[in-house]
Amino acid sequence: MKFTIDRKYFYNQLSIVSRAISSFSPLPALSGICINVQDDHIVLTGSDSNISIRTHIYKGEENQLQIASTGSIVLESRYLLEIIHKIESTIVELEVMDFELVRITSTNGKFNLNGMEASQYPNIDFDQPSNMIELSKDTLSQIVSQTAFACSENDQRPVLSGVNFAAKDGYLYCSGTDSYRLARKTITLNENANFNITIPSKSLQEVVRSLSEDIDKVQLYIDSKKAQFVFGKTIFQTRLLDGTFPSVEKIIPTSSVASMVVDAHELASVIDRTNFIRNDKVHLVKLECSPEIVRIKTNSTEIGSSDEVLTDCMYKGDNLTLTCNGSYILDAIRALSGSKVDLEFSGDMRPIRILNPEDDSIVIVVVPVRSYD
Repeated sequence: MKFTIDRKYFYNQLSIVSRAISSFSPLPALSGICINVQDDHIVLTGSDSNISIRTHIYKGEENQLQIASTGSIVLESRYLLEIIHKIESTIVELEVMDFELVRITSTNGKFNLNGMEASQYPNIDFDQPSNMIELSKDTLSQIVSQTAFACSENDQRPVLSGVNFAAKDGYLYCSGTDSYRLARKTITLNENANFNITIPSKSLQEVVRSLSEDIDKVQLYIDSKKAQFVFGKTIFQTRLLDGTFPSVEKIIPTSSVASMVVDAHELASVIDRTNFIRNDKVHLVKLECSPEIVRIKTNSTEIGSSDEVLTDCMYKGDNLTLTCNGSYILDAIRALSGSKVDLEFSGDMRPIRILNPEDDSIVIVVVPVRSYD
């Protein structure tokens, strides 16, 4: 195996596949990147057995790839990336000197890096599922940024650590919840798809990080066990989460007794200023709402208290007093990305719908908490 390639291009491709590699690999070979050099292209593979990424490098002007001989090797990901990143050379050469030693040559010098035979790398099934939908890069990025934050970080219910993708009747419903809050994004599909799967939120975040500026579309292939995101010459594959995702339609309120439209920046600033006032490490804020005035209060016997009035705010409906997790409200405001925020109240101790008045594709639900002060 011997080839030369543009150093920066090669580093970028190695960085993509390395996203699948965990520092706690179940097999020694999975801590490395498998490099398979064929007659006219190179295949790079990284995996931790849950996430697997494969990308192809074909000869082109951008990468200046020249293949002298074919072959394959597995090289430790962190060492290989560090060498390629820090070499001060436009072109690098990789050559297998014997069965498990690779020489990396630059303009100014060379490195010898121990590896292992590719036969020790597990056989990963990259067969393409039959069900497919296509999403734009921007749409996929919005889905992840507007839903993944609401997923659970608790391992007690693994299915809640992912975003549920449910396609039916020409729509794709993407939902994330930790049972205390919910974020749901609705997308119109061109395909008449029908499926219900849950993808780990960490996998989705890595997919978005892997999308380069020149990517416009992403194909999502799914079956009952895995999801494949295909973009450019890269396949990003992830296992699905087992378990039944809760029926979120039952969580979203369908009626309200009061509503409030408020400047997003003002509401976020008022809540963020009191972030240090916590009870048992939880940032609780009390909303005292009436058509005449809306106050936001915090109180901690150990730290102190605050009391602020919202100025750019329009409230209508019943008088209400509710206590919420302030961090959840802040996360919702950031996810909605609007200049205004619409809060719809369904009653005392009832879920609150949080909306962007200019974007009806996203709804966030936050459940109030009981306050004893």
